Amino acid sequence: TERQDQMSQLTMDGCPVEDLGLDFTLPGYPNIELRKGGRDMSVNLDNLANYVSLVSHWMLIEGVSTQMEAVREGFNSVFPISSLGMFYPDELDQIFCGTVQSFIPWDFKVLSESCKPDHGYNMESDSITNLFSIMAGYDQDEQRAFLQFVTGCPRLPIGSFKSLTPPLTIVKKTFDTPEVNPDDYLPSVMTCANYLKLPDYSSKKIMKEKLKLAAAEGQYCFHLS
Repeated sequence: TERQDQMSQLTMDGCPVEDLGLDFTLPGYPNIELRKGGRDMSVNLDNLANYVSLVSHWMLIEGVSTQMEAVREGFNSVFPISSLGMFYPDELDQIFCGTVQSFIPWDFKVLSESCKPDHGYNMESDSITNLFSIMAGYDQDEQRAFLQFVTGCPRLPIGSFKSLTPPLTIVKKTFDTPEVNPDDYLPSVMTCANYLKLPDYSSKKIMKEKLKLAAAEGQYCFHLS
C-alpha cells in the first residue's frame, strides 16, 4: 500500500531507522529497558511505532510518576486538590497563569508605580521614562515577548505588574571602560529576579530597537554576568 511504501522510505536526517543504532532502552538511560529484553532488541520500521509509544510513556508518565506525586502532595499541603473541582479549567488557567483573553495596554502610570528603578536609574531618568513609554505602546505580541524575555513567562499574574514578585527592577547596565558606547549593546536580564539591565541608550528609538532584538533573539540564551 501507499502507507507501507512511505514507511519503508522513512529516515532521520537521511539515515534509515535501522542504522540509528536504537534499541528498546530509554534514551540516555541504557540500564532502563522499555520492555523485557529491550537492550537486545533493535528498533526497525516494524516496531518503530511501539518504540515511540513506550518512550513517550516512560518520559511523560512512568518516568516522572514519583516526582509528580511529590508535586501533588506538596500542592495539596498548601491548597486541597479536591477543592479545585469547583473551578472550570479556564478559571484555573486565569488563577495560575493570568488572563490573555483580551488585550489591555500597559498604563504608564501603573508602570511607574509598580516597577523599581535602581543602581544608576531613578524615576526621573530619561531611560526609565523612555522604557515605560515604549512598554505602554506595546501590542499583545510585543507584551508577551517582553515578559518572556524579562520574567521567563509570557503572562503577568493577576493584578498585573503590581502583583509581580519580586517587582520588575530596572538598573543601568555598566561596562568595564568608559569608552564603550551603550548604543552598541543589548539589554540583559536575570529572569529569576525580574531584573532588567538596561544600557543608557541615547534615544528612545534605539532603546525600542534593542529591546525588540533582545526579546526576539535572547530568550533562549544563558550567560554568566
